[in-house]
Amino acid sequence: MWEPVPHEPPPGIVIESLDGQGTPLRPTHFPALLSQALGGVVLGLKVLVGGVPGAGKSTLCAELAAQIAERLDGIGYWLDAEQNKDLVRELFPRTSSSPARIRLVSRRGVQGMKVGWREALQAVPPDAAVIVVDSLQRWARSLAEQTTLLEAVAAMVPTALVVSHFNKAGQFAGPIGNEYDVDATAIVRPKHVEVTKCRWSLCPRVLQRPESSIDDIAG
Repeated sequence: MWEPVPHEPPPGIVIESLDGQGTPLRPTHFPALLSQALGGVVLGLKVLVGGVPGAGKSTLCAELAAQIAERLDGIGYWLDAEQNKDLVRELFPRTSSSPARIRLVSRRGVQGMKVGWREALQAVPPDAAVIVVDSLQRWARSLAEQTTLLEAVAAMVPTALVVSHFNKAGQFAGPIGNEYDVDATAIVRPKHVEVTKCRWSLCPRVLQRPESSIDDIAG
């Protein structure tokens, strides 16, 4: 009969058993197209949403963020480095969503002061329902800063939707590590949404976008 050999781990190292009760990754389902593509959303986890310009990344994030905030009876925070207040507000009616529970954190601060992503994240309270970072590359120009931003978002409690640009090769811009720093990756394409990574559902997953709504939600 096998018996374990007594062994003391190095100082500071924690060894845990995988037996017993854990915290299952149980998704919450929303009507939003992104939620359907992902097989629901595990609240508190982080999703990277990519695609070419005009594919509808921000619009689909707005739809899901509004529904998460409504379901949790909370407030969502939109960290905007791409557009402006009026343009962000206009994202929501495209999917018949309401911006009432969303607050904008602009890159332009008081008296035109430029706000960095660290200050923007500090403006988000721990009890926020959801965070949208629009976009990763505009908030963090260098590859090292993008990694640091994603690590900071991963350490936060709220669900996060991080919008990412695509490069000329049609892939997520930036280091491949960006995709490892999140829990799910969704690619918004003209006719469908493709989920290439997801910790709580089988991948790859492809959801066709309704033909009647593609022109309405592109943005």
